[in-house]
Amino acid sequence: MSPAKPRTRRWLAWVLLVVWTAVTAVALTVPLDDAPKIMGPGFDKVAHTGMFTVMGVLAQAAAPWYSLLFTLPFGVGLEYLQKQLPHRTFDQVEVLANVIGIILGIVCFETATRLGRR
Repeated sequence: MSPAKPRTRRWLAWVLLVVWTAVTAVALTVPLDDAPKIMGPGFDKVAHTGMFTVMGVLAQAAAPWYSLLFTLPFGVGLEYLQKQLPHRTFDQVEVLANVIGIILGIVCFETATRLGRR
């Protein structure tokens, strides 16, 4: 593999991470008063876990192991930001869902990377 390929992949991972972070921030801060209920109770926890799993994968691809320095404070801080917004609510279980998603994403990325080397 040429040296340009890993650099290009890392650059693409950074771009995708920035875009995904922006999408996640908007999704978790806009008012949802008139939003239709997609699923039953607890679906939002699944959505949080999924969004932050993607973020964990992208962050690990962009900046291996430094990814935790960015994603964990972002995942926890975004939930605390919701506490300050009049149209959103704070939920400790969603903080846990965010953290689990990040860790799951990092583990998935590392597992896939190591299996690919075989």
